[in-house]
Amino acid sequence: MPIKLKFIIASLSSCSGCILALMALDIFPQFLERVEFNYFPFISDKNEIEDADIALVEGCVSEDTQVEFLKSIRKNVKKLYALGTCAAFGGILSLSKKKDANPISEFVEVDDIIPGCPPPPNLLGSNLIRLIENKSIKLSEKNMCDSCPLKDEINFNFKTQIHKILPSNSEFNSKNSKYKCFLNNGILCLGLITREGCEHKCMNYGLPCEGCLGSPTKKFVSNLINFLSLFPLSNDLKRYSGIFYRFSKPIIKRKR
Repeated sequence: MPIKLKFIIASLSSCSGCILALMALDIFPQFLERVEFNYFPFISDKNEIEDADIALVEGCVSEDTQVEFLKSIRKNVKKLYALGTCAAFGGILSLSKKKDANPISEFVEVDDIIPGCPPPPNLLGSNLIRLIENKSIKLSEKNMCDSCPLKDEINFNFKTQIHKILPSNSEFNSKNSKYKCFLNNGILCLGLITREGCEHKCMNYGLPCEGCLGSPTKKFVSNLINFLSLFPLSNDLKRYSGIFYRFSKPIIKRKR
């Protein structure tokens, strides 16, 4: 009988959406059979961090007490993965002016990330299997536009003024025969600088990409600044700092 991998699955500041996405996977019952949980408060009574092979941590660090908890996990596992956008980049809490939202990589070494808000089922499920099989995480190196259903409508002259972050209900929906690239219609879409892997679910529902999977190259915020510099922006958007802090802030290196 093969030896079961020992897992730690923990949450920091989060909505628990990434954990719920994990538990909603079709393969989750098989996952339960093939691993042993040394810490997983959602389904286990164990409340002590013990030695384990792999840790999946969701949520950002927003409290000082979470730092020591996170470090205790890192100390007791062979590999640690950031689960979801909050753990990987800081997440939606980055919009707050009262709370810090730090990715876990600012405090401990992270072996890799499984991004998304929450991680898309196919991306999460396939990488969960890879971890069980002792393989590395596999993420796309292409951007969303590479396989976007609206890619034929993309105009790269970048002359259209971007004046909105969301379309009105009447402008775009999945049944609209005039459905075209958001950028061509003055609506901010971050598909050009966002990693593909979500199967374009937002686009399919008439919503532009907001960047929750992060950038396939370099840092998301720096890519965003360069991206926005290509377009004429409305005065309202120029004053809206939430564009930059939707899912992440510039990384501040801290001593570990």
